[in-house]
Amino acid sequence: MSIQKLKNPLTEDYFNYKDYVLSDGNIPWFFKNRTTYFSETYKGDKPIDIGYFSHTLVDRPHQEHEYKYAIPKVDSSFFEQSYLILKNILNYNNITLNVLYRLNLNLTLHQTPSKSVYHIDLPYPHKIFILYLNTCSGETFVKVKDQELKSKPKEDKVIVFDGKYKHCQGVPKLNEKRIVLVANYI
Repeated sequence: MSIQKLKNPLTEDYFNYKDYVLSDGNIPWFFKNRTTYFSETYKGDKPIDIGYFSHTLVDRPHQEHEYKYAIPKVDSSFFEQSYLILKNILNYNNITLNVLYRLNLNLTLHQTPSKSVYHIDLPYPHKIFILYLNTCSGETFVKVKDQELKSKPKEDKVIVFDGKYKHCQGVPKLNEKRIVLVANYI
């Protein structure tokens, strides 16, 4: 499987959602100093991963749980609106959502290094859904075997790929921001 582009039905609910997320002051953003729990932030004094701002809607299951499939935790009052957008897009593309492991809004600004570390989001089978809420230069990179696939962020574009593939994000240019809705699901 490679990167699959989905159709976005561009409903009134979707445009209201996007306007709300992109407006100043509506979403509380929290800084994360690395992409995943599985990555280091520095090698000596040199940064090897990027930081980003996050608004967790459904927190990912963590590896320290004794159960392989830990119960995800709803972590935001903005969950219902975000879940509706995810479900509408998946339904429009005839994709069944069986289990939602994680749902997150991410905001990335220009910084060094120019990419996050390659990583997987979860250590068990899942799909990754990315909805680009704005156009910017911070591409998504997915390693499939010896090939590096790319997806350019374009406003309203939606992609899905298998979570077993390592992936990373490029950072946007100076004075740009990269805002995405990310879901891990089966």
